[in-house]
Amino acid sequence: MKLIKNKQVILSTGCFLMLVFLIASSFVKQPYSSFIQNEIEQAINNDRWDFTADYAQPISGQRRYITGSYYVYCRKDTLIVVLPYYGRLNSAAGASTQDPLDFKSTDFKLTKEKRKKGGWHVTIKPSNSEVQSMNFTFFDNGSAQANFIMTNRSAIDFSGKIAPAK
Repeated sequence: MKLIKNKQVILSTGCFLMLVFLIASSFVKQPYSSFIQNEIEQAINNDRWDFTADYAQPISGQRRYITGSYYVYCRKDTLIVVLPYYGRLNSAAGASTQDPLDFKSTDFKLTKEKRKKGGWHVTIKPSNSEVQSMNFTFFDNGSAQANFIMTNRSAIDFSGKIAPAK
């Protein structure tokens, strides 16, 4: 009698754990479908994509969650950058009251390279701003990393999402 009760307890515990596992696995974030990956790839090929920042990581400082709408819009002939800057000024020549990551440019050089492990490396070099280069890494699942190298200020990194232009 006691042996049958133990088997019932083990069986019901096993069923409960299996149910918990199945429910938990349904909440795991699924990767982008191949349809969305193709849309992102086409957007990068056509130079029509939007990077939306979620986090900023200054070189000297803690990672910060960004609230609000901060982005980089890349269109074939126009680049719009609206990002916060947290960092240090390295030279008095770069001192200004304007945010160095808030500008629009039509004069920039863009290079892109497909990564071996999937995704893309995109480098943008605007010629009329304090930003020397913007280096983006776009992943197949829609996430993205960006590194901004400045002329007179410390560099800053961002993480966020990539999407086709709206």
